[in-house]
Amino acid sequence: MSLFPAYVVEDIEETNDEIETPKEYGIDFNTGQLTGIIVEGIEAVKVWCYLALQVARYRYFICSWEYGSELEDLYGKGYSAEHIEVEAARMIEECLLTNDYISAVSVTNASYINGRFKAEIFVTTIYGEETSDTYETEVAA
Repeated sequence: MSLFPAYVVEDIEETNDEIETPKEYGIDFNTGQLTGIIVEGIEAVKVWCYLALQVARYRYFICSWEYGSELEDLYGKGYSAEHIEVEAARMIEECLLTNDYISAVSVTNASYINGRFKAEIFVTTIYGEETSDTYETEVAA
């Protein structure tokens, strides 16, 4: 009698390639506070985008290394305004495109003035296109 079986029979289950409808807790985007309402669909994708841009990538062990943005890497480096505008736009696109519900991201009107980065973000999801409010963050250069 051997410790290893002569053959192994594995049951392979059929997987459904359909994407589930996303669900998130709603957020008041002006204050950043939870609303206590569960949102679905495009509103859940908006919440995910908001949170992904707020979290620093690679900082928290609880988050996947694919989640979050790397905008923090621009802080204190002394880069020119043009470099910050281009790199921040690239980092935002890279951050948001990790979501399976998002098919395209466009960052427009990127500007860096007096330590504040501003941009408009257009996100195309499986539910349609959505325009964000102006995204702002401080980048202490």
